[in-house]
Amino acid sequence: MGKLTEIARLIPVLMPARVVAMFNPNRPVYRGAMIDPKAFAVARLVKAMPAEVVPDLEEGRQRLRDVAARFDMRVALARVEDLVLEGADGPLNARLFSDTRARNRPALVYFHGGGFVRGDLESHHHTCAKLAKWSGYTVVSVDYRLAPEHPFPAAPEDCEAAFLSVVAQAGALGIDPENTGVGGDSAGGCLAAVVAQQRAAKGGPQAAFQVLIYPVVDGNLATPSVADMPDDAILPTEVLDYFLSAYLGNWTDKNDPRFSPIFGTGFAALPPAYIVTGGFDPLVDDGKAYADKLSAAGVAVTHRFFPGQIHGFISLTRVIPQGVEALHGIADWLKSRA
Repeated sequence: MGKLTEIARLIPVLMPARVVAMFNPNRPVYRGAMIDPKAFAVARLVKAMPAEVVPDLEEGRQRLRDVAARFDMRVALARVEDLVLEGADGPLNARLFSDTRARNRPALVYFHGGGFVRGDLESHHHTCAKLAKWSGYTVVSVDYRLAPEHPFPAAPEDCEAAFLSVVAQAGALGIDPENTGVGGDSAGGCLAAVVAQQRAAKGGPQAAFQVLIYPVVDGNLATPSVADMPDDAILPTEVLDYFLSAYLGNWTDKNDPRFSPIFGTGFAALPPAYIVTGGFDPLVDDGKAYADKLSAAGVAVTHRFFPGQIHGFISLTRVIPQGVEALHGIADWLKSRA
């Protein structure tokens, strides 16, 4: 019966949004907004899947790759190359995406999501490809070390080292070191914010901009939106707690700005930001709080809020049209500042 339910709920995921809305007029409402019909269909599909809320470590990692392969739109590029960057404790695999062979291109160093526990070059291949295709930027995706094998602070240290490695190889990679920024989704959004803060504080190569897609910025997980969505289909509290516990390891200070960048200082020195949030995402308050703190410090911030969207929607572009819209919005912002 579970399998039949899953199949039945896959059908609306593939239907046009207007049809899903027609058959589901009383969808959930949060803070005055109704969930997007396609996001609603995806959430129902996830709820129907007969699997552990927190699957086996390797199964969870494979599941993220499978979701991207099944539900994320693909684009063709002129240039996709695997490369190696210097991490904090050895080499890191990375992948370069570009739709041009031109030199001295602006670049985005991208850190994937996955709760600091999942995610890799494959799970976010199509996201990075679309950003490169639609923005004209070169995108470099970084395969930083994951918890629990490598708990905090391995990931932020790797990401900062990778950013510096990209800048150091700018000539060979065909990118402009003065117009290279950072970005990422979810956990990767946290890491991008941390790298921007660390580079601003230390001097030397700086991130020219930051793109933060539904970032987690407070490891205390104490926001109202987290409290309001304990049984969220995509990111329930049980999963959030698992991710943060695995990532924290033996570290005890959740207010360390490298763990929770909302507690950083020197915000006025940070680069312009583009922040994406979704209203049906437990992390929506994180993203808004970070946007507000940047703005209060005088940083130019564009905050694109999708009231009806769920966590992870930019990686579901085959079935959630607003995922395409969100990525085009990021790409247009990047082009405007190239």
